Amino acid sequence: MIRIALAAAFLAAALPVCAKTPHDTFVVAANLSQMITLDPAAINESFTAGFMHNVCDAMVAMDPADASKLVPGVAESWTVSADGRRFTFKVRKGLTFPSGNPVTAEDIVWSIKRNLHLNLANAQRLREWDINKDDVDQVVKAVDAQTLEIAPTRPWAPSLFLFAFTDFRVAPVLDRVEIMKHEAGGDMGNKWLATHSACLGPFRVEAWRPQDVLTLDRNDGYWRRPVAMKRIVVRHVPEAGAQRLMLERGDIDFADNIDPADFPALEKNPDVKLQFSPTMLVSFMMLNMGDPKFKDPKVAEAFRYLFDYQGLEASLVRNWGEVRQSPVPLGMFGALPKSYMPYRLDIERARKLLAEAGYPNGFEAEIICLNNFPYPDLAQHLQQNAAKAGVKLRITQMIGAQLFQRARVRKFEVYMAGYGYNYADANNVFLRQAYNPDNGESAKDTLSLAWRAGWDPGKAFNDAIRAAQVEPDQARRKAIYEDLQRRHNAASPMVFLFQRLGVNATTREVKVFTHALNGDDYTSIEKR
Repeated sequence: MIRIALAAAFLAAALPVCAKTPHDTFVVAANLSQMITLDPAAINESFTAGFMHNVCDAMVAMDPADASKLVPGVAESWTVSADGRRFTFKVRKGLTFPSGNPVTAEDIVWSIKRNLHLNLANAQRLREWDINKDDVDQVVKAVDAQTLEIAPTRPWAPSLFLFAFTDFRVAPVLDRVEIMKHEAGGDMGNKWLATHSACLGPFRVEAWRPQDVLTLDRNDGYWRRPVAMKRIVVRHVPEAGAQRLMLERGDIDFADNIDPADFPALEKNPDVKLQFSPTMLVSFMMLNMGDPKFKDPKVAEAFRYLFDYQGLEASLVRNWGEVRQSPVPLGMFGALPKSYMPYRLDIERARKLLAEAGYPNGFEAEIICLNNFPYPDLAQHLQQNAAKAGVKLRITQMIGAQLFQRARVRKFEVYMAGYGYNYADANNVFLRQAYNPDNGESAKDTLSLAWRAGWDPGKAFNDAIRAAQVEPDQARRKAIYEDLQRRHNAASPMVFLFQRLGVNATTREVKVFTHALNGDDYTSIEKR
């Protein structure tokens, strides 16, 4: 009640009383503190990527009805050679960037090379597909203005390799002519793209003021479909209670962070509509194995028995998330069945595992977590159960930008947050959660959660991930991933909690707003 009262006071002071939002404008309330940059070469947060995939189209798209299937994107078609070593993409004719410049295969080649040249976060996403700075000229070529040829150095499973081009951060379609007008000191437009956009997509960035507002304007004549919304306005409202009040007042169309405790009341509100759907986001925690007390996998195993998974699903995170004790979310190729739930709350078992790891009297540690729902509550839940097993946890809440930076430099003991994958194949999961061929400090593989957690899975695990990538038999590839999930739980410092549900909390004025497995689709929005 105190939180709602404070939110109401904030709104009364800061917001005018207003009628419903304009018919051609979609207003969102979200916590923008997680947003660091808008440059596709550098975006490393699923939150930012969720907005920007409505700005930057990919070469290949995931089917909204089944994200494990692929459909044409900027590339209207593709062919694969008989030996699986050459992929030829046909770029749609007549496409233009918001600047008016034509979209060509050379723009895509330049965008890929830019990624590798800048060597920011998403250069690693390309290297994961064995596309490197040294051989990119031989691997990626523009045959003509509408034809792109990619000849990978490994015989990737075709069903997998094409997923590389569903991510606008791997092979962005950038307006090289426009971007290079803003180059500064050889940065290939990086500083300018931090707050601007030059992509092909349904919207473009009109303005971004950090922790204030993000505004997207429609690109008229978008190739895929007519877009009803002229503008998307995302306002920085970090408090969930404030978002709820704004939604009920009609000040916004969509609240991105609603406290599930408010769902029952909102479901009874005739002016509000709630829609739930699965996503590729997971909630998890990880221990830093660079810290001696977390070296033994039995410590992580003990933590897995310190959560009341079913109880939390039925109460705290009801309609926000569903129990998922595997790193691979449901809906992805290679996922274990929903029934895979080997862990439950068991304090005595946790205590025994800690004793076997050399900590019969427990230890003290700091847990850092996101400061937005449900992470502070989950951290407190863990704190209470851990204390019963002898572990004293100090909770430090942080905004996303601070939390992620701590993880990327390995400056944490226990970490709790969410993570979103960008394509619906288990390969994506294991590249993030396990693949770590160089665990050394100098590797600085910040894209790898295994590296961030200081976990060296070993050569056999890394080799199994690589073997699955070139396995042409889908049944065998699926079996490899199922085995890796069980091995991951046995050895890793990660504890998986929930698969996030997308909760579209909108006003009744919003007639259509589609949430696919890979995120919100702003082109689908229709108002009454």
